[in-house]
Formats: sequence, structure tokens, C-alpha cells
Amino acid sequence: MSTRVFEQSESATIADPLPPISSFQLADLPRLTSDYLHSVGVVVDRVTGNLEPVQQGSFSVTVTNGPLRLTDWALHLTSTEPAVATIVATGSPLLVFREGGGASSPLVPRSTDVADVYVFFQGDATGDEPDSVLEANEVQSFRFTYKAIGRGEGLFTARVHGTVDVESLFPRGPGTEASAEVTVLRDRS
Repeated sequence: MSTRVFEQSESATIADPLPPISSFQLADLPRLTSDYLHSVGVVVDRVTGNLEPVQQGSFSVTVTNGPLRLTDWALHLTSTEPAVATIVATGSPLLVFREGGGASSPLVPRSTDVADVYVFFQGDATGDEPDSVLEANEVQSFRFTYKAIGRGEGLFTARVHGTVDVESLFPRGPGTEASAEVTVLRDRS
């Protein structure tokens, strides 16, 4: 029996980078935010192959952010065929596995096999990466563990969830400048 790493990759990016928008209505912001999140590059690759049931392998996820800062971001990982392979919630001080997409969702116990999990990043408290902020144009790469369950084929998917930082949408800056001349004719002394 041999184990190998497949180098083929699947990209979860489903849209081209956003085109420039000259004007929009405030009511368009939820759709534009969703469009932006779908434009963030996500690649799942380097999946260990040729495993037998109960053996563990791994896969990589690389996230490439665009021009806007994301806050409170998380990765949603899914195994499309949990009868074939499940994701192992390994956890660490910087990676927290949760059952749902909210930061207060129940934790997934360490070493639990799951088909669907959200990974939150906790580097804020220590100043380490990864943290809950994905800066503009930042690239983060991760390696996750999975467990072979049974014969067959499936996919691992990864999707970014997060909030577009308001400051990156509407940065504070100087507005239009205006001026007027003033003339003082004489001194009152």
C-alpha cells in the first residue's frame, strides 16, 4: 500500500474579480458584499490519496483575498461524501472548529470526525497569524486532516465567510476643498 499526494486542485472561486462600479444604491450593499465574498480566491488541493479505511490523510486550502479587508472571517469546510472521508477537527490554539458559522456556535471536540465544520482563527489574542482579519490581498494557506472511511470518491470544499470591513469600503479621507480670499484694508491703531 502506498500513499501519495494528488497535485491537482479545484478552485472554489466562482466569479471573476469584481468589475469597477461607478455608482450603486445603498440597498445594493448586501448583494455587492456577497459578490465580493464569492470573488475571494479559494483553492483546495494536495489531497493525500490511496488510503485505506481509518487511515488519515490531509488536504490544503489556500485563500487569496482581494482589495477589501475582511473581518471575523472563517472557513466552511465540507466533505461531500462522508461515507468516503470525513474531516478531523484537529484544533489548536489558533484554529477553532465550530459546528456553525457563528463565533458562538458550539465547539467541535478535538479529534472528532465531521462532514461539515467551520474553522475560526484566533491569533488576535496573541498577535499571531492566522487571526480573524484577512487583510486586503493577504494569502493564507492551511493543511487540514481527514480520515478515510470507505471506498469511493468525494470532494472537499472550502468557502470563505466574513464581513467586509466598512473602513475599506468607505475609508476616511479628505473631502473637496474650498477656499475664499480675505482682504484686510487697514489697521485700527
